[in-house]
Amino acid sequence: HLVGVVNAPLLAADGTVVASEGYHAPTRLYLALGGLSLPPVPDQPCDADIAHARELLLEDLVCDFPFTGEADRAHALAAILTPLVRPLVDGPTPLFCIEAPMEGTGKGLLAYVISCIATGGPPAIMTEGGDDDEWRKRITAALLGTPPVLLIDNVRRRLDSGALSAAITATVWSDRLLGHSRLVSIPVRTTWLVTGNNPTFSGEVARRVVPIRIDASVARPWERSGFRHANLRAWTRQERPRLLWAALTLARAWVVRGRPKGTEVMGGFEEWAPTLGGILRVAGVRGLLSNRELAYQQAQTEGEAWGALLEVWWANYGEQRVGVGQ
Repeated sequence: HLVGVVNAPLLAADGTVVASEGYHAPTRLYLALGGLSLPPVPDQPCDADIAHARELLLEDLVCDFPFTGEADRAHALAAILTPLVRPLVDGPTPLFCIEAPMEGTGKGLLAYVISCIATGGPPAIMTEGGDDDEWRKRITAALLGTPPVLLIDNVRRRLDSGALSAAITATVWSDRLLGHSRLVSIPVRTTWLVTGNNPTFSGEVARRVVPIRIDASVARPWERSGFRHANLRAWTRQERPRLLWAALTLARAWVVRGRPKGTEVMGGFEEWAPTLGGILRVAGVRGLLSNRELAYQQAQTEGEAWGALLEVWWANYGEQRVGVGQ
């Protein structure tokens, strides 16, 4: 039984680091490492190991992204960790929304960094659908490749899709194969990313979103300079073994400390939230899920419009029956 092919070592459900090329029966994954080797992950990470791993990921890798708060930085780290600890999460994972006020702030670059650590390259990309039927077809086509990381790139419309909402919270996605009469059932093990400038969501999608907001606070963010790494894509590819070591060290530290669950709660993601919350807490990183009100605020437009309609309706008609003509 094969549920996917991955390109990076990961943590199995029993907490062991899986780093050998080939098929791994407990996870039902095939590791295609392509000659990748990384420093040995300590079996019992000490405080110094944890501090070094945290510093490498937060102070070296993502230090130049203009996160608007500690929650956004914590969510970026959670997005990096999620594909590597996926076997630890018996359930779905949320939609990480990398957003900014305007283009050129670094949304696509952050999505690349997250994917490169897990896959060695850019994420699989899917564009937004025009309606639910189109969303469903695009989701099926994308998931057939069992991508470890899937990016819905540069959304321009309000993100409102029942098919997308269902896919994010599904453990198995079933749909009719395009051009055929047979149904396919695909295990959903991907880490979901979306990028957009000031995106808005339906209430259905908003409760599945973990925001990662970046804001350079300048008129032309693409003209900024003075970064720690002049070419972050190339640096991430070059340093990928060390970055993988750091991420797996943080996850392994959580395992050997008894897998303490975080107190974070996210409906529909009952396994992911306390698992990643626990890992980040052991790593000394705060803020997970503390800014999710942002996603709800971006979804309030719909609720406010209906509320205004109902107020006027009640003022004019009270409990009376109202015909379509009225």
